[in-house]
Amino acid sequence: MTQSGSEPIDQAVVLIIDDSFENRLLLSSQLKMEGYNILQASGGMEGIEIAQTNDPDIILLDVMMPDMNGFEVCQHLKQNQATSLIPIIMVTALREVQYRIEGIEAGADEFLSRPHVREELLVRVRTLIQLKRARVNLEEERNRLQLLYDISHATNTQLDIETMMAAIITHTQAAIGATKGNIMLLDESGTVSHKFLIRIGAQVEVSDGVARAVMNEGLGGWLIQHKQGDIIEDISLDDRWVMLPDDQEETGTAIGMPLTGSQRVVGVLILNHPQPGYFHQEHLSLLEAIGTAVSAAIENADLFAEINEERRKLEAILAQSTDAVITTDEEWQIVIFNQTAEKLLGVNAADVTNESIRDVPQLSMLIPIFENASIHLTPQEISLNNHKTLYATVSPIVGVGYAAVMQDVTEFKRTEALRLDQERQEKQLVKETFSRYMGPRLVEHVLSHEPGLMARREWRRAVVMFADLRNWTGGMITKVDPGEAIYQLNEFFTHMMEIALDNDGTVFELTGDEILVGFNAPFDQEDAVYLALKTAVTMQHRFNTLRQGWYKRAGTDLGLGIGIDQGNVLMGNVGAESRLSFRMVGAAMNTAHRLVDLAEDGQIIISTSVYEALVKNAPGLVKRIAFKKIGPAKLKGIVEPQLLYAAQIERPPLKE
Repeated sequence: MTQSGSEPIDQAVVLIIDDSFENRLLLSSQLKMEGYNILQASGGMEGIEIAQTNDPDIILLDVMMPDMNGFEVCQHLKQNQATSLIPIIMVTALREVQYRIEGIEAGADEFLSRPHVREELLVRVRTLIQLKRARVNLEEERNRLQLLYDISHATNTQLDIETMMAAIITHTQAAIGATKGNIMLLDESGTVSHKFLIRIGAQVEVSDGVARAVMNEGLGGWLIQHKQGDIIEDISLDDRWVMLPDDQEETGTAIGMPLTGSQRVVGVLILNHPQPGYFHQEHLSLLEAIGTAVSAAIENADLFAEINEERRKLEAILAQSTDAVITTDEEWQIVIFNQTAEKLLGVNAADVTNESIRDVPQLSMLIPIFENASIHLTPQEISLNNHKTLYATVSPIVGVGYAAVMQDVTEFKRTEALRLDQERQEKQLVKETFSRYMGPRLVEHVLSHEPGLMARREWRRAVVMFADLRNWTGGMITKVDPGEAIYQLNEFFTHMMEIALDNDGTVFELTGDEILVGFNAPFDQEDAVYLALKTAVTMQHRFNTLRQGWYKRAGTDLGLGIGIDQGNVLMGNVGAESRLSFRMVGAAMNTAHRLVDLAEDGQIIISTSVYEALVKNAPGLVKRIAFKKIGPAKLKGIVEPQLLYAAQIERPPLKE
């Protein structure tokens, strides 16, 4: 525990320079109690040597010493760049003003009078150490910013890869204090294409290869494989450092960073220093920032080279292009105006070359596209006065200008309009066709999600419902006027179909005196069984009203029976080429038809499969309808007797 009221600075080193053993003992004992690390020198020359070797955080300096006085020692330390930032407290019994002035002129930061006060000593030591570390941090940040600026300047002012890399490795090696630096660039196959080497005091050496072991077994290969930077504290103890023939005596530490582009590692940066442990995490963070800028610069340089090559090729082939092509510089001045552009736009290339797009009236429609070239990369439609339609694309080319490509799509647009009109007609035909089977909501669903429904056949697990008039073909049709009979049939089908469509059923047939409705066909309906029963009950109740009206009009006494089954059916178009209808075929169709034949007036007869599904999914509805078990019943065409369920809808008596 400290007794001064605050904690000492971690790992701080204090150098005491005093020829008096007693003075050194007093100061060191007081500071050691506060946790400081102490170095001692008994004279000025020894103190200077220790300061230069150990870089202490603060120096307590006696003034009166035999070999060099404190003023001389202070001046020497402050004039040396390596020790200039170390704060110095001059400890002296001299109280005259001229001595303090001399100490200030020599560079002293503070004075402590003997005999000193312990608390004053501790406060001044702590304060100056904090100030020194703040200065060091500021200096390091200034150097870091200066390095990043120098590298940014190199990358922004140079597109020649060799000149750029030479500048970058020179600035980096000098700023970090490395004795040697390497940048190795990789081609797309991962092979070293360029190597830039700088040694302290020498010029950059450029070569086109590197020892295979460096990239396979050494640090370079490790950086590429792991795609992250790392520090080798002692190259003699790390297997990742490969000793080359001309560097057998090399010792110390190494630091490396991969140069990672947008798609691949484009190179590696490696620095060396002869002192083990010289590089630290701050160096690694700095290299990471440098690596990001350098990677982008390499990619830009490669892109610039590619663009120049592409421009050369472009100029060679544009004359043969079937598209109209106009290239400009970055100020929109026309560089190339090919023959197709001349014909399409009615402009002579010789008259507009080196002119601005803005100054050519025939090209005014391109100005908005040029203005938004970096935003809209999709083709823009242009209509010319000669009734031609063009698709125009303007692409910015970094460092070159713009390329405008225009395609004559007049004929394509005409054909597309015809195709769209045909699609609209076909869609309307499908809509009209399906409107006979299902309600408007389901028709829109089919058009949006099942456009090819009419053209395919597929198996569905459908719920099939037949509703058939009782006593119609057996006698009533012969007892009423034909016009009345047609009226009653039309009214019956209109109401029954309306109920089916309201419940999302698909009406597959209106035949004779019966209607066929399907659910879960032609697309999925999770509540298909519930919808079928709801439809059947609603039909029976609506039929009560219809039969009363018919009886009053013509004395007709008709009934309605309904049968429902579920099972696999094949669904699709059936008929001749000139007359097709959308139908279901399958065992469920046959069974449902047998059930409707069995049903009496007011009855709804369902199969066991349907009943079990209702009990599971709509138990409340089953209880309200009150089904009764019948059978086993023998159905025509079905070998095994069937257990069925029947519900009776009450029929009110007919009234005149």
